[in-house]
Amino acid sequence: MITVLTVLWSLAAFTFGALLLYVPGTLTLRLVGVRGLSLFAAAPAVTFAIYGVAAIAASALGLRWGLLAAAGGTIAAIGAALGMRALNAIQPRTDTPQPGGIGVKVWAAMLAGVLLTLIPVWVGAGAPQHVLQRWDAVFHLGALRLIEESGSASSLTLGALSYGSGEAAVYPAAWHAFAALIPASAPTAVLTLCASLTSALPWVVGVVALVRELAPGSRPAMAGVAVAAGLVTASPTTLWVGWGHVPNAAALAMVPGVLALALRWLVRDRPRSTNAIAGAVVVLLIAAAGLGLTHPNATLALAALLLPAGVWVLGRGVRHWWGQGRRGVAVGVPAGVAVVTTGLVAGLRHSPLAAMVTGYEGLGADPAGVALAEVVTGWYDLWAHPVTAALMIGAPVGAWLLRRRPWVAGMLLVVWALYLDAALGGPVGISGLWYTSTARLSVVAAMVTVPLGVVALLAGAGLVRRLVDRPGHLALRLAAATVAVGLVGTMVVTSSVHTAGRTADVYGLTPGDHPRFVTAEELTMQEEAGARLGGGAVLGNPFSGAPLLYSMYGVEVVFPVAGQVLTDEQEAVLAGFAEIAEGGAWGDAADSGLCDALDGLGVEYLYQDSEPYQVAHRYEVLDEVEVPGSQVIAEGGTARIVELPGC
Repeated sequence: MITVLTVLWSLAAFTFGALLLYVPGTLTLRLVGVRGLSLFAAAPAVTFAIYGVAAIAASALGLRWGLLAAAGGTIAAIGAALGMRALNAIQPRTDTPQPGGIGVKVWAAMLAGVLLTLIPVWVGAGAPQHVLQRWDAVFHLGALRLIEESGSASSLTLGALSYGSGEAAVYPAAWHAFAALIPASAPTAVLTLCASLTSALPWVVGVVALVRELAPGSRPAMAGVAVAAGLVTASPTTLWVGWGHVPNAAALAMVPGVLALALRWLVRDRPRSTNAIAGAVVVLLIAAAGLGLTHPNATLALAALLLPAGVWVLGRGVRHWWGQGRRGVAVGVPAGVAVVTTGLVAGLRHSPLAAMVTGYEGLGADPAGVALAEVVTGWYDLWAHPVTAALMIGAPVGAWLLRRRPWVAGMLLVVWALYLDAALGGPVGISGLWYTSTARLSVVAAMVTVPLGVVALLAGAGLVRRLVDRPGHLALRLAAATVAVGLVGTMVVTSSVHTAGRTADVYGLTPGDHPRFVTAEELTMQEEAGARLGGGAVLGNPFSGAPLLYSMYGVEVVFPVAGQVLTDEQEAVLAGFAEIAEGGAWGDAADSGLCDALDGLGVEYLYQDSEPYQVAHRYEVLDEVEVPGSQVIAEGGTARIVELPGC
């Protein structure tokens, strides 16, 4: 239930989070000469780079992660920016006109886009403290608890959550470092508010900045893209709500802003001095690092989308050098770039990072005709909806209208190729670094297809306006305006209702057609039992509500997340309970290793749920076994907690 106190806390936490998201990056970028819309578009990525590096440094120095450590990282970044200023490695103010300057209408459209993104989600969620019933969301809740317990938000240690032994391991943790700075009323509320912040604000501002680079000089395009970014379902917000991919959604949301800044310096307003070029490269590398420390495939998306513009610029350079008679340079430079690029791609394909993600399988390959239709029409897998398709279907037309910038069409072909490979099950393998996931690549595709689709729609609207804007056609103009307003209103309502309904499905607490980690009755049981459980650990299926005892109440749980690399003791416990389920006796007679394993893990309780989130044969025995002499100490819905007898 939403109370006045909940609303006030949410507003305060959201405002505080927005400051934490933008202030470090904005101050740092402004000191090196970045201004205007580009400043706000790229700031979140730089902020995440600051937090990500500061968290690693704090862990190495034995300092707890918190606001003081984050402030120290920010001060260090500002110091580095001042050093760049001293070396004159900054971007000077130029006389180049800034096309598509920001006006009140564009700012208002961006605000509308953010609200259109978030309000349906907040309505569907019901309250910020409600549980997002997705596997990845449960993992990220556990990661926030681990940071609170260990004091470390380092990307070099957070992967410990994936190991039963708790050994330090690499996991990109910049988003978690940011979220850990927000004062908590409940861990679930922190996740919802931080995910809202990091998926909506950078996304809307970023695509507006990007369309200014694709179609310079068009304020209507900027305003239209801002609103469209809030309407489409192929968005970072949908990715975290529908799939629970919270850090990946945040990272992808920041890509358009960094891409816009890179395109500005690469194509439209290139730095002219050596120092300025060096400064621009440093800034882009830092922003790319921020993306990578949040989720590496966002850095890969940035590189893939920059490739067409890079090839175009290189081609122009080759023509220039060839015309000057510098044929060795004209041949050697592109050959060197090709060798280096090929080496980087080959190294990445065989890297530990690639090994972590390329083994994933998608939801199943679509027939070729269906996959191609999804690509061309904009009917992307991420909560596909007619409004999204209507806004994106004109992307090829938009690319044609911007044909004086041929690299724009190249970007469209890149995102189409990536999505098509994933939809077909990854036959070529180019989508493997995005988990061969059409959901994730829906967002990558939308970065390009939303701006181009809006450019096409505005061109069509301009054509209609010219047809009706003639003397004596007042009634026709009024009819056209009425139809336009009606269409926009219909799009807003239908898209918002669709998103709110789908969000309610994944935040719901009642049993039904959708999988549930917990129900309302089970949460009540956990809240009551969490304070009463002794110091012993809880054993339970990680696809039940057991992991939430750890992430929400700090109770020690043997399997706090699914997909852990198990220890010998954990394996012995599963084997022992399987033997008991088949009729073995409890205690030493069942398995000489079971009791030792239970003692080693400190297990005193067993969490059982007859309707877990999903069937996992490895763990299902824990929900089914009846332990002689055990005592039920709490029940709620389909779940219960039993105290195990002495072994």
